[in-house]
Amino acid sequence: MSAPPRPPTKRHRWRRTLTLAAVAVALTFVAVPSALGFLTTYRLLYAPCGEDPRTPADFGHPWEDVTIAGREGRFRAYFIPGANGAVVIIPPAAASGRGNRLHEADVLARHGYAVLTFESRRCAGIGPLSLGYREIGEVGDALAYLEARGDVNSARIGVLGFSSAGATAVMAAARYPALRAVVAEGGYGDFAEGTLALGTGGPLEVLYKEAIALSYRLLSGVELAKLSPQSVIGSIAPRPILLIYGSREHSLGGARTQLAAAGANAALWVVEGAGHGDYLAVAPHEYEARVIAFFDAALLGLVTTTER
Repeated sequence: MSAPPRPPTKRHRWRRTLTLAAVAVALTFVAVPSALGFLTTYRLLYAPCGEDPRTPADFGHPWEDVTIAGREGRFRAYFIPGANGAVVIIPPAAASGRGNRLHEADVLARHGYAVLTFESRRCAGIGPLSLGYREIGEVGDALAYLEARGDVNSARIGVLGFSSAGATAVMAAARYPALRAVVAEGGYGDFAEGTLALGTGGPLEVLYKEAIALSYRLLSGVELAKLSPQSVIGSIAPRPILLIYGSREHSLGGARTQLAAAGANAALWVVEGAGHGDYLAVAPHEYEARVIAFFDAALLGLVTTTER
């Protein structure tokens, strides 16, 4: 008959306690930054709709209430008629509504441009955001809608986007040759490399960023590497590009990388003293002059003053 097992000694109990504590610390080390990374991504992709109650009428412009039947779902838009046959699409930044960037739309409309500004995927109930990539398809839907209108010259369609929509504008122009001119404001150059700086930082920061990349792919169905205007901007030439960034914003480095990758068809205007999205507020007269001159040259053939 075998002897009964000996009860654990005090040393064994301490060793087991320390082992369990070490495992708990290791799991916490991995779990906490991973959970925070997932939460960060979820909040970005499932941000609530940021509808602005204003309409173009608040800026003194007539407008049409438009619904566009897109490939992934229907979304609402404002169409401001123009006098010169050219039109500029303003896609939504992040989860904004169709009242997105109405101050910029006002600048264009006062100079005879038709403007189409539409709501985000979140406002339309289509699904999560993708921070710029899936939104390219909505620009394509807007483009198809405009090409079917009798009052729009399909050879005179441009796009103006801010922030994530600035990235969308560049990537959309690379996909759709019918977009004849691009103004991209404050967008990232490469999300993984620039905005996220994937693979850099201490161990906890690296885990946090890797969790963002993994959860982005799981929640959006898109590889993070797709968020890279700088990798496709070179294919837009010879169509003109105007990049607008503030001197105080984080993504300015991505602007310079895009400029280098684009070629002679691109220009960069750095608005001194401006932060993210403050360009028109900080330099209203120069903003109006530059943006209108750019679209006049690109879509109407009136001037050729784009500078690098």
